[in-house]
Amino acid sequence: MHHKHYLDNKSVPFFSELLVKHYLQNPSYTEIVVICIGTNRYSGDSLGPLVGSRLFERFEGNPHVHIYGTLDKPVHALNLQKTLTAVANKHSRAYMIAVDACLGQYYKIGTLQLVEEPLQPGAGLNKQLPPIGHIHIKGIINNFGPLNHKVLEHTSLTFVQEMSAVISRILVKSCQDIIPQLEPKQLPDSHASGRLPARS
Repeated sequence: MHHKHYLDNKSVPFFSELLVKHYLQNPSYTEIVVICIGTNRYSGDSLGPLVGSRLFERFEGNPHVHIYGTLDKPVHALNLQKTLTAVANKHSRAYMIAVDACLGQYYKIGTLQLVEEPLQPGAGLNKQLPPIGHIHIKGIINNFGPLNHKVLEHTSLTFVQEMSAVISRILVKSCQDIIPQLEPKQLPDSHASGRLPARS
């Protein structure tokens, strides 16, 4: 796990470089999928959708980067499995990055964490949800405690928006650096058509 406070000026180059290095350990993907987890119902749980909306504006129409989970179309516990099935069907060779908010110790609030393994969403609320992604970024948005739902409701939206802006900058830079390293998508029957014997 790697961590830095979101206000640290070095956080964007630090995390983006780590993301690219992680991708290059197995550079066999043809596209990038970012899945941003959360809802627009609670300020604390809106970190993922806020990031997703920022990224969607930046990468809309880009054939290499696909965003799931925005303020308009959030990805949460109720539609997560359906979303993952759709992603698996549409993007079978995608490098997947997950984004989520989490609760932590008081002195760690504002810390961003990059974890080089799948995200286990809903763990802080004792939800059993499927793991997501090859790597994930979490933002600690408030203090972990006995009333986690109340904590999510009473987290400063301004603070979450500021953190979402930093995570978005990290992911924009990472994607821009990874795109040239992606494997080209094979057109259907491209090899076969190239190997047809010439007719005399």
